[in-house]
Amino acid sequence: MKFWNKIRSACAELFPNCQEAVRAQSEALDHPLPLAKRLSLWLHLLICKWCRRYGKQIKFLRDAAQGHLEQFTEAEPQELSPEARERIKRRLQDQK
Repeated sequence: MKFWNKIRSACAELFPNCQEAVRAQSEALDHPLPLAKRLSLWLHLLICKWCRRYGKQIKFLRDAAQGHLEQFTEAEPQELSPEARERIKRRLQDQK
């Protein structure tokens, strides 16, 4: 029985389930994965088309978000007009 438990745990480390593969793909966007984790993810992605699709989607979303972030950081900060400030103050006071 101990022998099969060892084999099962070795297979679990070598071949992650979809939930673990999704988590690893998200981690890989933030920092490089250790070699063992990269290899196990690669093995999973070889046979799981759903996780491959998920990986493409999160990469697309990250790239799209980064493109918009650059657009907003390059823009000049805008200030509210004195009239707009007064309207906001009045509305906040009315709610109290």
